[in-house]
Amino acid sequence: MKVTALVVTYNRLQLLKECLAAIDFQTVPVDHVIVIDNHSTDGTKSFLDSINRPNFEVVHMSKNLGGSAGFYQGMEEFIDSNSDELLWLMDDDTIPETDTLQKLLEASRNIYDIGFLASNVRWTDGSPALMNIPVVDPLDWNKSASGRGFYPVVKSASFVSLMIPRKIIQQVGLPYKEFFIWGDDAEYTSRISQKHTSYFVPDSIVIHKMKQNTGVDIVSDDSDRLDRYFYSFRNRMFLARQHHGKSRLKSYAGMSWELARVACGRGVHKRAKKIEVITHGMFSGRFFNPKITYIHRN
Repeated sequence: MKVTALVVTYNRLQLLKECLAAIDFQTVPVDHVIVIDNHSTDGTKSFLDSINRPNFEVVHMSKNLGGSAGFYQGMEEFIDSNSDELLWLMDDDTIPETDTLQKLLEASRNIYDIGFLASNVRWTDGSPALMNIPVVDPLDWNKSASGRGFYPVVKSASFVSLMIPRKIIQQVGLPYKEFFIWGDDAEYTSRISQKHTSYFVPDSIVIHKMKQNTGVDIVSDDSDRLDRYFYSFRNRMFLARQHHGKSRLKSYAGMSWELARVACGRGVHKRAKKIEVITHGMFSGRFFNPKITYIHRN
């Protein structure tokens, strides 16, 4: 089966070069590469424009619309530009091992009716990448996940080395481009797994070269990038509104608990700023109504 690799990049030129080199050195070569440049300003455009080879396509966005719009654009370009059966997508700081794609393809041949396949994402020291741990079926996860013919069932995963069949994209539509960041991959993979069984492939390993191996937690985050959490709470509020009964209440309770921890917890730095970001995000999420785009071409 033919495979297109999709990479979304923004201002990480050196990591992008490493990512593309790792794709080139796969034991099973990809058939096409699509790179979505989210209006980088660090020389990425000049580097990508200097690559002149068949089956290598670059899309330069007119401005940075976030990772969600990048993957939206990349999937749309994939459907429009070729007829490959599989899309292998990742961020620019994802470094596949030489047999990462081979292991995904081996799994695809062993399983019928795949929604998506998720690689085993590790940090630079070999430990699990905390931001990329898939949500799995607990009963499956308790079995032996050695990778020898057994693939745990996954409910959601990140866009850090994910393989999706073309027909699935055409069935479920594209990710919400309006999400900007946070939650677009979890929502999209959940949308897929509700209709098609999806799997974790333990032997398909990639390194996610994040600066730190930490999860997402506004309570303990002391960085100067607190404004980005607005998207997390806005998107989560929108998704909570799509749920019903206990599921909706659980989502509301989770966000309210985080707000309470920020407001009342001890030793919380930048408390006022964090409260502002959370409440702004939750309020905006009540009126945030993106629509799914469906494509049925090729």
